[in-house]
Amino acid sequence: MLNPDGRGMTLLLGALVAIAPLSMDIYLPSMPSMTRALGASTDEVQLTISVYMFGWGVAQLFAGPISDRFGRRPAFLWALVVYALASAACALAQDVGTLIAARFVQALSMATVAVVPRAVVRDLHAGERAAHMLSTMMLVLGVAPVIAPILGAELHVRFGWRANFAFVTLYGVLLWLAVRFGLPETLRAPDPTALAPRIMLGNWRRVLGSRRYVGFVLTIAGAWSGLFAFLAGSAFVFVDAMGASERAFSLYLGLVSLGVFAGTAFARRALPRLRLERLIAAGTGVMLAAGATMAALAWLGVREPLAVAAPMFVFMAAYMGTVPHSTAGALTPYPDIAGSAASLMSFAQFVIAASVALVVGFAFDGTARPMASAIAAAGALSFAAFRLLVRRPNPARPAR
Repeated sequence: MLNPDGRGMTLLLGALVAIAPLSMDIYLPSMPSMTRALGASTDEVQLTISVYMFGWGVAQLFAGPISDRFGRRPAFLWALVVYALASAACALAQDVGTLIAARFVQALSMATVAVVPRAVVRDLHAGERAAHMLSTMMLVLGVAPVIAPILGAELHVRFGWRANFAFVTLYGVLLWLAVRFGLPETLRAPDPTALAPRIMLGNWRRVLGSRRYVGFVLTIAGAWSGLFAFLAGSAFVFVDAMGASERAFSLYLGLVSLGVFAGTAFARRALPRLRLERLIAAGTGVMLAAGATMAALAWLGVREPLAVAAPMFVFMAAYMGTVPHSTAGALTPYPDIAGSAASLMSFAQFVIAASVALVVGFAFDGTARPMASAIAAAGALSFAAFRLLVRRPNPARPAR
């Protein structure tokens, strides 16, 4: 078993978190080809993203309480079995309806993988130590959505679009083995009442009663919405609207991924001097500026790929200074119900982000304007939520 405080534990948790965006994004370069191969419309193929995110978000309401009730390890193991089976069904799908249904089941299983690693971190650490561990995990989580399409483009060119889903099936099996033989149980005392409706509602009511918790959740939701708007629209913007090839598209995503590394490096250096809230304030301000710049260039009719990739690089750098630290700020006050608090947080961020991605898909007009406008709005949400709900003094009661 891995040392709970060792680097191996952090890497395993990062790999578990990454499986969800990996399976969501690896086939992005294949979407135009899948539309033709399955005899489907653009809207139908884009539903494989939106349905995935909605299912993932709703199921996360229950993933945390399940792990509070039965333990972190059993929750991971069962979820990964379902994930591998659903991924195999995606690889074998012969029509878009079957693919959408298999993606939905895949999303339900991923709810646990998205929520429980954060609860594991809260089992082990609090405050800045938790933020540091989450930052390392978020580095993996931030890189996965932009590295996955690069890998997917190569698999698509060499073997066809089905190879993407075969790859994530194998990845799920390997992670099941890693959890089975490497992950210790971190929950000290499972809660036998965690799945009781009255207890679940009480836990959710407790965290929603904190203005700061709600503010942190909306700050994260805005950041995720910007990322998911980019992921939902970028393939069609770069390939269809701007004429880039699948490989060129993957290279632009690689440029965006460098923003994740830059943001992580800056956040680690700045955290001891700025502390959590000042770092988040800076991150939300930069996200707003980057999104507004991209939207302005799109509405001015600039059809250059770098007009999208460069602002998104900056957005992702600021994202990495915002999301892990906001997550630590949201969960630190709730060590006894970390699973429930993480579930509700993940539910909110993914439902909001899925809604934004769905709008981007339906609003695509052959330009970058819908996607860029959504990213700008997402940055504005994070900026406003943090300043109005987290930093604003509460006259009624002390801030938590």
